[in-house]
Amino acid sequence: MFRLLTRSVKPIFLLAFSSCLFDSGADRVVDDYEVAWIDVHEQRALYKGEELVPPYVFEVGHDSKYIFAKQHPLMPNSIDVLDKSVVNYYIIERTRTVYQDKPKYGPLTKEEFEKKCTELKIADVVFDLKYPSNF
Repeated sequence: MFRLLTRSVKPIFLLAFSSCLFDSGADRVVDDYEVAWIDVHEQRALYKGEELVPPYVFEVGHDSKYIFAKQHPLMPNSIDVLDKSVVNYYIIERTRTVYQDKPKYGPLTKEEFEKKCTELKIADVVFDLKYPSNF
């Protein structure tokens, strides 16, 4: 009887367990910085041990001193609807520590971003990681 019961419980357990699994993905930018998402692509954010730039990050670049990111914010009370009318820019000074302990600038408008790049003597910003904004 016990053997019959355990055979019938296994498929139910496996079905319940598999429904708890989620989809995710991550791309390394440089060092410990990565762009990652869990469950839905619209949750793509920039991390270094903690979230540095909230979803939705759609372009990322870096040089020897900084990480650069472009972001469309999510609509209020949404986990998957982007506000494509807004583009926020971020500049993050790279660090070798586990968590971000150097300055992070943003969200910035394009004009503020360009001004901050001039202040920080950042010459050429290249966004070499690009992600779709149309799902």
